Amino acid sequence: MKVKLLIYLFCLLCLARTATAQNATLTGKVTDANGTPLPGVSVLVKGTGQGATTDAEGNYRITAPANARVGFSYIGFLSQELAVGNQSTLNVKLLEDTRQLEEVVVSGLATTVKRSNLANAVTRLDSKDLTGATTPVTTDGALQGKIAGANIVSNGSVPGGGFNLQFRGVSTLGASASQPLFIVDGVYIDNGQYANGRSAANKAAAGSAASSQDNNANRLADLNPDDIESLEVLKGSSAAAIYGTRANAGVVIITTKRGKGGKTKVSFGQDIGFSKALSFYGGADWTEQKLTNYFSADDIPLLRAAKANGSYTDWERVIYGGTGQIRNTRLGITGGNERTKFYINGSMSDETGIIKNTGFQRYSIRANVDHKLTNWLDFSINSNYIVSNNDRGWTGNDNSNVNYGYSLPYTKPYTNLYPDANGRYPDNDPGVGENPLAVRDRAINNQKNNRVLQGFSVNARALNTAKSSLTFRFNGGLDYQNGFASIWLPSDLQSQLKEPNPGFSQDTRTEVFNSNVQLSGIFTQAVMDGRLNLTTSVGAVRLHKYLRSNYVRGTGLPAGVSNPSRGKVVEGYAEYQVNTDVGLFAQQDANYEDKVIGSVGIRFDKSTLNSQFDKYYAFPRASLAINAAKFGDWAGSTVSQLKFRAAYGATAGLPTFGTSYSQLGVTGIGGLGGLVPSTVLGNTNIQPERATELEYGVDFGLFNGRVTGEFTLYNKKVFDLIQPLVTAPTTGVTSTQINAADLTNKGVELSLGADVVRNANFSWFVQPIFWFNRSRITRLAIPERLTGGFGATFGQWRVKGPDASGKTYSPTEIVGQPRLLPTTDPNYATSWTSYGDQQPKYEMSLNNRITFLKNFEFSALLNYRYKFTVVSLARVLWDEGGNTSDWNSTSLQAGSNGKPAASEADVVPNGIARQNVRGLDANGVPNEGYNPSVVSFLKLREVSLYYRVPSAVLRSAFGSVVSGIRVGVSGNNILRWTDYKAGYDPENSNFGSTALGSGVDIGSTPAVRRMMFHLAVDF
Repeated sequence: MKVKLLIYLFCLLCLARTATAQNATLTGKVTDANGTPLPGVSVLVKGTGQGATTDAEGNYRITAPANARVGFSYIGFLSQELAVGNQSTLNVKLLEDTRQLEEVVVSGLATTVKRSNLANAVTRLDSKDLTGATTPVTTDGALQGKIAGANIVSNGSVPGGGFNLQFRGVSTLGASASQPLFIVDGVYIDNGQYANGRSAANKAAAGSAASSQDNNANRLADLNPDDIESLEVLKGSSAAAIYGTRANAGVVIITTKRGKGGKTKVSFGQDIGFSKALSFYGGADWTEQKLTNYFSADDIPLLRAAKANGSYTDWERVIYGGTGQIRNTRLGITGGNERTKFYINGSMSDETGIIKNTGFQRYSIRANVDHKLTNWLDFSINSNYIVSNNDRGWTGNDNSNVNYGYSLPYTKPYTNLYPDANGRYPDNDPGVGENPLAVRDRAINNQKNNRVLQGFSVNARALNTAKSSLTFRFNGGLDYQNGFASIWLPSDLQSQLKEPNPGFSQDTRTEVFNSNVQLSGIFTQAVMDGRLNLTTSVGAVRLHKYLRSNYVRGTGLPAGVSNPSRGKVVEGYAEYQVNTDVGLFAQQDANYEDKVIGSVGIRFDKSTLNSQFDKYYAFPRASLAINAAKFGDWAGSTVSQLKFRAAYGATAGLPTFGTSYSQLGVTGIGGLGGLVPSTVLGNTNIQPERATELEYGVDFGLFNGRVTGEFTLYNKKVFDLIQPLVTAPTTGVTSTQINAADLTNKGVELSLGADVVRNANFSWFVQPIFWFNRSRITRLAIPERLTGGFGATFGQWRVKGPDASGKTYSPTEIVGQPRLLPTTDPNYATSWTSYGDQQPKYEMSLNNRITFLKNFEFSALLNYRYKFTVVSLARVLWDEGGNTSDWNSTSLQAGSNGKPAASEADVVPNGIARQNVRGLDANGVPNEGYNPSVVSFLKLREVSLYYRVPSAVLRSAFGSVVSGIRVGVSGNNILRWTDYKAGYDPENSNFGSTALGSGVDIGSTPAVRRMMFHLAVDF
């Protein structure tokens, strides 16, 4: 009996020793290539759910079997997988992930995936891509030339931004959201442009409706780009399907910086710079003969006097020739420990424009806190308060010649515009309409905004075993903004004195409250001995938006009074909008040994913006990625990655507020209040605009990842586009909105990256990007219509369905006069001259990053856009005013009738010849008149040179107080090559962020070249 007991105890000891050997404690430290500890590194025993993260000093402790393999992963670094063997200590150095294959990308509302396993072409830009070269004014401006499949156009050059973003072509024809959805740390933010009354002051628009010519900034300008850690762009429906009814125009997911734990670090940054106009447009000389032949000989005495006394002035350079000042200051603190991590950053940005009294100031404070309450419960809080102040000036279109873009082309250089000793500004020529100096110095166009972004996330792990886990997540937030806009044209301005009630003032207040909450559950399970990992996520989301906008407008103001309530005629208006969306989603992801990665999901959405606000619409998605390089032993150093991928998804765009019902107006009859119906009829059967997309492509890596590439094809179809149906006058209404059109967007995206040289003293990384998109209208249930611009004389966008032969047309095709067929032809009404497409034939960028002599960094981004059409009225104004730079020359050699000159006597200046030609020449090229221009450009978007002070020098000078100093110089829009002759710059958008008609150049200001000097110090 004793013998049996001894044998039993011996066996127990052996088993205990075996168990101890199989589940030994493993410790170690994780650092970067320079030996700096990395806190927050994920350490995972492969094939199990057991893991840990490194502490503030990069140390970790985990239990692992002797035959296990342990993986180490950290954002921005290459993952490593090492065998434990009989080691009890395992120290690891992680290398920077220059190819970004290991970075984590959003794959659903509650899940993520490694880029190397991603089945969509998602563009991810990190902080180095956004602010590493130069400091952008606004976040959307930092995206130009960096995203394949994106068409990003600036609305103007005034500080404070204003951009039109389109991903993979047009997603609407104007009756739904044309701009992408922006999400910051899980908070759905507002990026609207709201009316401020500027167009009403200029007579370009009247009434309460928002005007696309108000020259407003996007509200994304409030976000400090320096706070951003990464930005992911879901360009099409296949990637954005899980976001449902708000994702037709794409989704931009922004993640701000967070504390990484460890020693508390203080970072200080200062940018100082300046801006100048890139080019000028006018400058033609004036002579007595020019006045006699083409203008008024009565002005000859004024011309003689101005040239004699030195007051002959180029007013364009007076207005646009200023030097803008740029100052950005930021102070950040990061740190924490294993349980609590924090990031706090305050910034002040101040940029004045090249035009006096224009500028943009932004004051921002952000605090992000992550706290781990227990091993199973953690939360994060993201808080951001912003105050912005934007003086927009008087640029862009203006039908009453108040804006500089209208008055300057007609202002003669011999006219005196400077104020006298008493400060009174003289009148401009009566035919011009306004003294631009008086408007610049005295009129007000200001926007102020107070904004709060508040996000939160709570994660509760209900189950966490070696092979499975169950996490519940509750997250959401709010975006609250209170905006105030002020417009004032003093009553004694030249243009106001012509009004029945001189003086215009409008105060506009806009309050926007966005909120969203989401509850989700994520279940993960490892099966087949850990070779197959399954992730199931389900949840619900609720989005709510409240908008309240009102203004007080006064005309007939006393001299010097800007309070609209003191006007002779006082008007007011208030608008309220409330809408709520509810969504349900489910997604199943599967990963087999990183070889085959599949995902299926569906989202159901309902919205109060739909006519049937209780009806759920379904948006399915599916994707598959196959990492062929992981099958067999054929892959090696030559082909290090080869992934084939395909994805499908559906999204929608909601109708604009009020489309589904007929609104009533208030009227007074006999002293009693009443209601009158609107002449625009609501449609109770309106459906959301829907889109489906099939995307497929291949990703590859060559020579151990030194060369990588992504090639993508997509076919995006948009259905039930909402269009205006014009009704017969006998119906009593003018129009209604119906689902009347379909269109397709097809395109190609190619992105390459190559380490041309990579060694300790010199490295050179090159990244070429190429893309194009083709849009076609495949169905149109209403008659053809023209939209945008200023009529067919100068070019408009044609919305036209397939013709009898099946030929389809682009919604961004620009057409105009002359008509090609005689008036007796039955097709006359639709036979416009086609001047090309607003979308370019293709676009490409070339990004270069070079490090040399160990501590120098150089980067340059070139952007090329080939053959796109611009509608321009700028040259019309300058020619009519006689001030175009080539007005006096006779290079066109055309007679007064627009035909080639028969004799020298018939030769007229270019400024006259252009006013007499129209249409296409014999080769089908637009004549050099005022037809839309087909142009290309090459721009040096960004260029920079930085120097990082060596650590040995810092230790010698500052001891351990200063850990890093980086100094540099940078600029954007430094150089430009273009064949555009009809205006300042081919990139502009007078009509704001509209889906169609945005690329109109009228009254624009010169493009701006910015130069900055940078200092960054880490303590």
